[in-house]
Amino acid sequence: MIDTELPSPRFAVHGYALELHCGVDALRPHIARFLSPFTVPDWPEGFYPIYGSIQPFDAAAVQRSISSSAVPLAAADELIELYQDGDRFWVVDDHWGMAELNLVKRQWRSWLLPRPSVDALRCVEMSVLWPLAQLLRCKGLHLIPAVSIARQGWGCLILCPFGIEPELSLLMRNGYRIIGQRWTILREEDGRIAMLNMPGVVDYMAVPSRALGRQADRSNDLLDLTLEFPGSSLNHAFCDSVIIVEPGRRTRAKLRPLSGTATMLRLRRSWPIVDLQPTRQANQLPPKLARLCQCAELQLCRDPSELLPLLDKLRHGITSPVQLSLYVEHRVAV
Repeated sequence: MIDTELPSPRFAVHGYALELHCGVDALRPHIARFLSPFTVPDWPEGFYPIYGSIQPFDAAAVQRSISSSAVPLAAADELIELYQDGDRFWVVDDHWGMAELNLVKRQWRSWLLPRPSVDALRCVEMSVLWPLAQLLRCKGLHLIPAVSIARQGWGCLILCPFGIEPELSLLMRNGYRIIGQRWTILREEDGRIAMLNMPGVVDYMAVPSRALGRQADRSNDLLDLTLEFPGSSLNHAFCDSVIIVEPGRRTRAKLRPLSGTATMLRLRRSWPIVDLQPTRQANQLPPKLARLCQCAELQLCRDPSELLPLLDKLRHGITSPVQLSLYVEHRVAV
């Protein structure tokens, strides 16, 4: 069981030092969900950490942080505003607050609105994980909001803009293991893309399905699938396949393999997190995935149990169109 209080502000996230100070009590349990397993008492001499701070909204502090030379940037996510002045960036979101990032100093500051319109978990994702992802990317570590699973040496990254907890629970019951249930860390290793464990939770979704054998009275709960299914967690796997789930549900569902330049274009368009420096060579992860992994688009509808034969076909390299039924719930990608 993860302690819901942060015992230390020091963490080592897959080899990278992080110092994080949180002045908003409501966020601490959710920060602990993601970061407590990375807690360390200190770092070896010579380590220079990424520094993060989350504080209640302070109009004077926010005003001092903003540069008069900042210019707006186009953002793929219409829910946020981005601004840049050299190596400094600002993200503004009326739903939770704003953050300032300094890529050279490797630090960020977030300010949380007194009454955010999203829950505490989403506030943590945007005020902590989103800035951390931007700073880790400069070091070749890619933290993205995506699901990652593995079985018998085969790994799969799932880019999906809504919750698929029923499918993940079913997979865990059938021999699959989970690397990232909400966020995943990616890194290039020996010419392949490795998926590294990132703790988290999923939104419980009540599904009236005998196949899942569950009740329908916990629709607002958060589940840590690694606690629900002991032994299902996996620290590392190489990515062999990438599934891009299309928005919405259909009457019938199909799996369509991608190839050639269409693969890279589709991955770029579906990438679930904004890249503040998209032209940097070190940030070009989607093209590498397109080149190294089997990629496919997926249309979804209702029955979660249909995911099992689909993944079996992918694992064995059968990529002809397959009917698939899934239950999904809309969740905005960050």
